[in-house]
Amino acid sequence: MDIKIIGAGPAGLSLAYHAKKNNLSFRVFESTNSVGGNCKTLSFDQFKYDLGAHRFHDKDDKVTKSIKAILGNKLIKVSAPSKIYYRKKMINFPLEFSNIFQMLNYSQLGKIFMENIISRIKIKHTVGNFKDLAYQYYGKTLSNLFLINYTEKLWGDYSYNLDPTISGNRLKNLNLMTVINSIYKNKSMDVEHLDGSFYYPIEGFGDIFESIKDSIGDEKISYNSIITGIIHDGKKIKNLNLFNMDSLDIDHLFCTIPLNILINILQPAPPKEIIEIVNQIKFRSVRLCVITLDQMNFSENASIYFPESIFPFTRIYEPKNRSEALAPKGKTCIVIEVPCNSDDTIYQLSNNEFVAQIKTILIDNNIIDSKKVINSTSEKIEYAYPILSIRNKNNIKKVFRYLEQFKNLHLLGRSAQFKYLHTHDLFKDANNQIEKIIH
Repeated sequence: MDIKIIGAGPAGLSLAYHAKKNNLSFRVFESTNSVGGNCKTLSFDQFKYDLGAHRFHDKDDKVTKSIKAILGNKLIKVSAPSKIYYRKKMINFPLEFSNIFQMLNYSQLGKIFMENIISRIKIKHTVGNFKDLAYQYYGKTLSNLFLINYTEKLWGDYSYNLDPTISGNRLKNLNLMTVINSIYKNKSMDVEHLDGSFYYPIEGFGDIFESIKDSIGDEKISYNSIITGIIHDGKKIKNLNLFNMDSLDIDHLFCTIPLNILINILQPAPPKEIIEIVNQIKFRSVRLCVITLDQMNFSENASIYFPESIFPFTRIYEPKNRSEALAPKGKTCIVIEVPCNSDDTIYQLSNNEFVAQIKTILIDNNIIDSKKVINSTSEKIEYAYPILSIRNKNNIKKVFRYLEQFKNLHLLGRSAQFKYLHTHDLFKDANNQIEKIIH
């Protein structure tokens, strides 16, 4: 049995790892000259930072054991809280009533309390969009203050148009009563979704994938490989065409590239309806502003969230708070995430214009001190998030039903499956997919 894998990002390398583990013949085709996809760790001067505020969640014992085996003593346990920046004050995230009590007026607090009491006694129903899900867990007032604005800024759409799965189970088991119970019992909250504690590689999140590359063998990856066509006979994938290379026969093909790209390189072309659907689906891009600072720390937090619309960014994270190895002694670095679409003005700005705009906002709001700034740069991340809208949910199902006819084609990854997935999800699913074709 031989398998071909398109893409050397987290999904593709997870598949390659499990293929190697099961002694399968495989090859990975990557369009760039490096591995890691949108989970790379980059270097800038003496600093390192990830393409996103990544962390490894200990959600599956088997997966965690594998990642520990891959990284050895290069994987550390990190405990760092997250905060919400609201009206120049820091609020604990996940939301804690004891904390927001000091931030809001009595009228707001009364509404929050009553809404959550009512939610507590109401029968929970399946919700159809993120807005309804947020209201169900937090109530209308609290959701409108913090969650709705943030979500709409992150995804670029109204919350009532977004699928509930964008929450990624972050709201699971958390409501006002959970918090109040913890206060009365005089102990910290212990609910499934809280992620203040997580695993992280000492040299950056991208080291997971660099280590997998070393484990499977760099010679198993064909870099700068541009896929020009995926040839099928209506039942199976027959060949893989690459730019300036001979056509390759296919036994099993694993695809991790964006769904719209996959559909548009199938030959013969899919039905017109399928092509029209994928050409209408959208992916959110992210632009990063990286600022190095001549100070010990920016904060003690893993991430700081910005729900207010006056800020174009949604999150600031400080790599040093994940691993001290990512910044030189006595200095630090912050990464500011600006979600946008690839045709937005802010995405089209030059690096200097973009960085200047973000720095001005941070300085004017006393978030950073201009005298402490050492240097700055920026990065663009395409296909950061599939925009999971309820409007295209049924249409996406049609695309997957069409692809199911190809018995030797397998999809994995956020962009390929059009799902909000994390590294631990990908690693588990990769193992399941490899085992399925073996058995």
